[in-house]
Amino acid sequence: MIKDYELMVMFTPKLNADEANLANEALLNLLRENEAEIIKTDDWGKRMLAYPIEKLQEAYYYVNYFKLDSLKVKSIAQLLNINEQVLRFMFVAKDE
Repeated sequence: MIKDYELMVMFTPKLNADEANLANEALLNLLRENEAEIIKTDDWGKRMLAYPIEKLQEAYYYVNYFKLDSLKVKSIAQLLNINEQVLRFMFVAKDE
């Protein structure tokens, strides 16, 4: 079933701003390969974390909005788990 999703991703601050944009673009390409319809992306830039993650104090934040088959979310989450550039991510299914 196709659902509306919001995906917040936090990329490591070891990247520069251009590399973080490229990392998010690679994520969007992964979503497109899985037949997602990208609605929009909000670039929140580099922000302080509420608490240290892996001894890091900052991260690049992106919020991506898209439509995707709910059965494909798990496989995308597995790929994000093994991506060393991603500190944290969270999928949220939006209500109709």
